[in-house]
Amino acid sequence: MRLEARDLAKAFDGEPVLAGVSLSVDKPGIYALVGPNGSGKTTLMRMLALLEKPDAGVISYDGSFTTPGPDGEAGKALRRRMILVHNPAVMLSGSVLYNAGYGLRVRGVPSKKTRARISELLENLSLAGFERREAKTLSAGESQRLALARALAAGPEMIFLDEPTANLDPMSAKLIERTIFELERSGKTVVLASHNLWQVERLAGWIWFLNNGRIELGGPADQVLHRGDQSFWSRFLGRDNVYSGVVARRGDKTYFNIGTMEFEVVSDIEGRAAASLSPSEVILSREPLRSSARNVLRCMVSGVAAEGGLYRVTVDAGMPLVSVITKASWDELGLGEGGEVYAVFKASAVRVWRELNP
Repeated sequence: MRLEARDLAKAFDGEPVLAGVSLSVDKPGIYALVGPNGSGKTTLMRMLALLEKPDAGVISYDGSFTTPGPDGEAGKALRRRMILVHNPAVMLSGSVLYNAGYGLRVRGVPSKKTRARISELLENLSLAGFERREAKTLSAGESQRLALARALAAGPEMIFLDEPTANLDPMSAKLIERTIFELERSGKTVVLASHNLWQVERLAGWIWFLNNGRIELGGPADQVLHRGDQSFWSRFLGRDNVYSGVVARRGDKTYFNIGTMEFEVVSDIEGRAAASLSPSEVILSREPLRSSARNVLRCMVSGVAAEGGLYRVTVDAGMPLVSVITKASWDELGLGEGGEVYAVFKASAVRVWRELNP
């Protein structure tokens, strides 16, 4: 399903939200729309999904539909081929099975076929056995997985996901990411809006960076994410654990040096480079762990903030280092600001690249 948008614009109450936005999707895959809060991501996603009319510009799918007029027969037919999933998920009154099968029922799919399709999706999203549960009693992560099952039941060709794993528990986030990969492998197109660059780096093949209602960067993910120095993304999206430094070899090991601080990495690069480490890869422990991890750094807790069901812990290891852990893990550590802790991560978890010119 091919998508092309040209010169899209939108304003609310006279305030411009989007201006001159153009993009295209030429083949199946995972595409990501990233940008800070208030940049217009959700509005653009709704417009691409034909749920919001642009004030100006053109949207076409397979060259067969052009805005304005998404409420016409052509627009309605196209909307049956796509779906937009919001976060937080909206649950209908009724059971998990009732919610998951809603889209198929309104399309007149026989109940036996609906149940078989829903059972498969619930199994894949670790919701098997939840069929009789009241949907509104589910946790945030379970609700988001159910919303995704409901959206996928009708087999849309293009799936729009708005912050699909924001504030979810790690298990739900991993299940949703696995489902996104499976959709790509099955030939579907996924467009996700996110400010989680670690997730985007794992998933997307193509990225658009939206800022102040305009696309400022667009291209293959590895080129866009590594464009310019690390402060580019940190400035806009608060990306954690991104460093500029020097890669050097000593014997059979390779180290990334930041001033007087260093840690082991796996890289063929030497000299000036940048490195990134996902906060989810950093384990915190009261004692130095004996494991295959090559980096065990003695640190001091400098900050902690609750984010949904997770805790974002910043430690001083001679460099600022952020770890994201569950509340149970934080409670088990029994730490507070100023407490001593060890940060542990594998050399292979650190991504190293040569910075491209901005």
